[in-house]
Amino acid sequence: MEGRQKYFDEALSDFVHDAASGGAIRHLVDLGYSLTQIMQALSYPTPRERVQKTVYRYMLESGMLLKMLPGLEEGVFTLVSLQARDRGRLFLYLQEKINQNGRENVYLSCPFGIMQEENSGKAAKELMRSRLSCLNKREQDYILGIPWENSVMYHRLNDRMREIGWKLIEQPELGCCYFFLKTKEMVTVKRES
Repeated sequence: MEGRQKYFDEALSDFVHDAASGGAIRHLVDLGYSLTQIMQALSYPTPRERVQKTVYRYMLESGMLLKMLPGLEEGVFTLVSLQARDRGRLFLYLQEKINQNGRENVYLSCPFGIMQEENSGKAAKELMRSRLSCLNKREQDYILGIPWENSVMYHRLNDRMREIGWKLIEQPELGCCYFFLKTKEMVTVKRES
């Protein structure tokens, strides 16, 4: 009987949370808000861990965040490696590919879960912030607010990731790449030798 009561209590809690905050959280995720911004925007007090769980679940369900790209395991992507020295040409090339594929078919690889697993607790957050120093605080908060799994994940190119992606692609040591699903291209940037 105790197990049933616990199940009922959890289901009721989930229902109340969804009614009070769930729709607002999903809407703010669609707008590209970071976890911190979402917490500040909510009018109903909700624990941070619960909001983070809701954000993550919605990102996975909506396809904004993928654990695996379609076709990646079969090796259908052609590798395109560009030089970082000519920013103008790099961004023009990426913009052309984004236009060709449509933003809904462009993903950025995100190895942040692997980076977080290297350390734990406060040290991991500080290490991640230093590795993401090319991003401003708002952009870092967005990345750090996602509970990345210990593998490479793929984030759809919404407005927020577009802004962040421009900066991350210029940091080859981070291991972020653009994936264009329609044209089946994987774009990386390499430093001048």
